[in-house]
Amino acid sequence: MDCEMDREMDRETQREMQRQAALLRALFDPRAEVPAAAALKVDTTRLAWQAGLDAMRGNARSHAERALTAQFPTLQAMLGEAPMRALCAAYWRARPPRAGDLAGIGAEFPDYLGRLRRLRAWPWLRDSARLDWALWNLQYASAPRLDARHLQALARHDPAGLHMRLAEGVALLDARWPVVSLWQLHRSPQVDAGQLLQALGEGAQCAWAWRGAEGLRCEPLGAAERRWLRALQRGASVAAALRSAGPGWDFAAWLQRAVREGWVDAIEPRGS
Repeated sequence: MDCEMDREMDRETQREMQRQAALLRALFDPRAEVPAAAALKVDTTRLAWQAGLDAMRGNARSHAERALTAQFPTLQAMLGEAPMRALCAAYWRARPPRAGDLAGIGAEFPDYLGRLRRLRAWPWLRDSARLDWALWNLQYASAPRLDARHLQALARHDPAGLHMRLAEGVALLDARWPVVSLWQLHRSPQVDAGQLLQALGEGAQCAWAWRGAEGLRCEPLGAAERRWLRALQRGASVAAALRSAGPGWDFAAWLQRAVREGWVDAIEPRGS
């Protein structure tokens, strides 16, 4: 008897999950076929259901536009309010959300921009959007847990047997365009054409972004520091990462700043 009741509860749970999924598709996917009201247990007439659905879809699109504007502030500053809203609406129609939580709606936005013919005259928009998205996600990162025990490991162990794990609240982004300069420039309320042309002339940049005590930060990386960080991300030992950085790079100065800014999560013997 209990087993039969459990199975019925499981079936009811599955039916409810399917109902909620169908409702989400109806709300967020403008291309989805409108489900019958009865299928979603909506007690209303078909006409009222369609009118209500249209209203809810409009509200969902507005929420999506606001979410994207918050997630891509540099893009908003570059394009202006009206063009950004139009672009967000087009993206919402082309890539409708897969869930009611809009925190992840912008995941495919940079690639979407890169495929739009009408934006080919501004090829730096995609890289700028990639940096905005990386910065947006840093706010959800866990705090680093680095402490004195981890730092003491540098003195007690051979660097060849040590692994340095970067904190969750950091991001390393290779770009074809000077994304850091563009990000910094568009944080100001007014940007003139001369400033923009000067920034674009700086060439490719590797962006290093992190969530610090004073909020989101970003700066361009030099070649040695980029090699060091990429090696750590690949799981190389501290010794191997130092070799990747090359001679002359000041590891002690980097470590001092890394501890202060919260760039490192742990320093531990490899395999621990």
